[in-house]
Amino acid sequence: MSLAEIPALLENALGKAQRGVIVLAVDGLSSDVAKQSWLSASISTLSSTMPTTSATALLTALTGAPPDVHRVPGTVYRNGSGLVHAINGMPAIPDLPTVLERHGATVLARELDLLEGTWAHALLRGCNRIPAPPRHKLTAQAEDPPLLVANVVADLDKAQDKTRPDARFLWTYVNIDDHVHRHGYDESVHEAMLRLDAHASRWAAQGWTVVAHSDHGQVAVDPDPELVEAWDAIVREECVIPSGGAGRTRWLYPKADRLEAVFDRVATTLGATATVHHAADLGLPQPEAGPVVAVAASPRFPIPDPSAKFEHGGLSRDEIDVPYAVWQAVQ
Repeated sequence: MSLAEIPALLENALGKAQRGVIVLAVDGLSSDVAKQSWLSASISTLSSTMPTTSATALLTALTGAPPDVHRVPGTVYRNGSGLVHAINGMPAIPDLPTVLERHGATVLARELDLLEGTWAHALLRGCNRIPAPPRHKLTAQAEDPPLLVANVVADLDKAQDKTRPDARFLWTYVNIDDHVHRHGYDESVHEAMLRLDAHASRWAAQGWTVVAHSDHGQVAVDPDPELVEAWDAIVREECVIPSGGAGRTRWLYPKADRLEAVFDRVATTLGATATVHHAADLGLPQPEAGPVVAVAASPRFPIPDPSAKFEHGGLSRDEIDVPYAVWQAVQ
């Protein structure tokens, strides 16, 4: 099963729920950490999107549409004659209804609520949006996962008190992704997820069905500076615009007569640190995605942000396996 199944799973949960459904969309949590921390939940494993990145995966998780339908193939991709950043840019995204919109969800979108691009609009359209805290508070919380969870829980408790009696669907975004990029799955992440498990159990005891899932996991990286320079040289010498992609999956836009030459050059340059593919073979939409795609096969892969300690986007098990957890309401 994949993230595309989540709308159907949530609709099934809503149909059976006693009081309602609370959804915790935890950005960047690996399946293994969830299984170690969500001790009171029933957990299954879903597959993320290709690439394993929030822009693509969250849109699939809420619409049920794969990337070749929703046309957001990664974080950075072609839009007209140049590149667009999916999270805060203004690309055209098909009008696809989300499970949140269909059921009039009350949403605590937090960081997502502060975004002005079309991606955030596509996710949150038609929802009852509870305004986010100020940006500086969100930034401080993202640096401290237990503090983050404490604030998410407090906001959800308030939302339950204020929600209309007939509002049975609460959804919130939980951003541990920023912390994991810098520190990995350290003790603070495990502690935060244990606390989230305890509160999910409390809500279940109050009659809520609680669901939690992530969009992707992350893996440790150690990019080779020489490969970073070599990748940049290929872009300068062979391509019509800069490279796009998402972390450990990157693609190139070669000059018209250089596609196969670039494919071979990338394969030779990256060697065992990557596998190289034609975009069509991975189900990536074009012209959004470049036709030559490199997927990381080693920590040495030349990621766009060499300062990151952990990254995602690729197809390793730790990136693509995502948890789907349910705390059933106590009858």
